[in-house]
Amino acid sequence: MILSNKILNKFAVLPILLFLTLGCSYSLVTYENLNNENFQFVFSDDIPNKLQNKFSAVSSSKNENQKTKSNVIRISNFMISNYDVFSGKALRSLEVEVKSSVSISISINNKIINRKLMTMKRYSSNELNILAEDEMLDFIKNEIYDDFVNQLIFEVNLIEM
Repeated sequence: MILSNKILNKFAVLPILLFLTLGCSYSLVTYENLNNENFQFVFSDDIPNKLQNKFSAVSSSKNENQKTKSNVIRISNFMISNYDVFSGKALRSLEVEVKSSVSISISINNKIINRKLMTMKRYSSNELNILAEDEMLDFIKNEIYDDFVNQLIFEVNLIEM
């Protein structure tokens, strides 16, 4: 009886294991997907230079003359805000929440889609000194910029499907 339960348990786990290994296959979104198409980025004045460089690095084409005017990504309305979360008897904030948003307009083959990309990051600030908090804020902004690039790649891939 005990031996048959052990064999039964092994056979019950086998279909679950097969499903997890074979049924959940997915492909990761990579930067190479935007290199197949030539995109022209148009930035408004409120977009930071670091973010402009990250967006431009995604679709750096080797021949600038081959860019078509039908594939345009307009990026505007960049906004970033900090919110300090206070709690308890501390005079300083315990956490800082950084929210950011940017509007994009993707035009591919005379098809225009408008999206607003948003991201939010939090970090603990109760154990940081002032200089470390500034460095952490710069790190979080860099992470937000990377997140916007990944969201843009995801949106363009959804449109192209």
